[in-house]
Amino acid sequence: MLIDLHVHSYLSRDCQLDPRAVLSRAESFGLDGVAFTETNTQDGCDELFDLARTSKLKVFVGLELATDKGQYLCFFEKPDRAPEPVQLWGSNRETPWKAEEALPKLKALGAVIIAARPYDKEFPTPALDAVKSLKLLSAVEVYNPKVRAGANELAIEAAEGLKLPGVAGSDARGSLDELGLAATWFPQAINTQAELVRALGGRDYYPVQMGELPHLQKPGVAREAELKAKKKKKRRWPR
Repeated sequence: MLIDLHVHSYLSRDCQLDPRAVLSRAESFGLDGVAFTETNTQDGCDELFDLARTSKLKVFVGLELATDKGQYLCFFEKPDRAPEPVQLWGSNRETPWKAEEALPKLKALGAVIIAARPYDKEFPTPALDAVKSLKLLSAVEVYNPKVRAGANELAIEAAEGLKLPGVAGSDARGSLDELGLAATWFPQAINTQAELVRALGGRDYYPVQMGELPHLQKPGVAREAELKAKKKKKRRWPR
């Protein structure tokens, strides 16, 4: 069963995607389910779950928590009963929520937690190697098509070091064209939110890269190419 575990809709700030259109597009790519992970909120989960009544795809709800040390996909068995992050820690407009406080709290409330795009330096406060010290993760997002190849390679290394499974998700936010590029494969059927949470708490699932596949490279090659590209961009003053 293929599920895109990382999708946004108009319930996230700075996103205009209609969740109905998301499901329709995801179905056209052969996906079996979509997890809407709105930024810092699960408000609107009832609206999303209602879509499952008229969609062939399974609909799941999580949230993408932005902290001072990275972003994290969090899934509860009953998201409608889980407190909103702003209720727990107040506004994050001035300073981001602290990962060392937020993640243990969400774990205690029953969430499974996945490190999302941990080495993405486009995010203001990426987790980077701090992700390697987290002992409460269930998985690491090892393939995100919106992240540089080198950053995905580092995420794979982090997952291997933590001995955790990897997941993949499209992280679609700006366009429907961002869908259909990544998903997570579960060998068993996942029909309910509770089943998804239990499955993610285990280890029997795998990241899947979809769409046109790039030329396969040895580990580390993508990062070396990025470093060379950066050196070429540096201005050389004449002597």
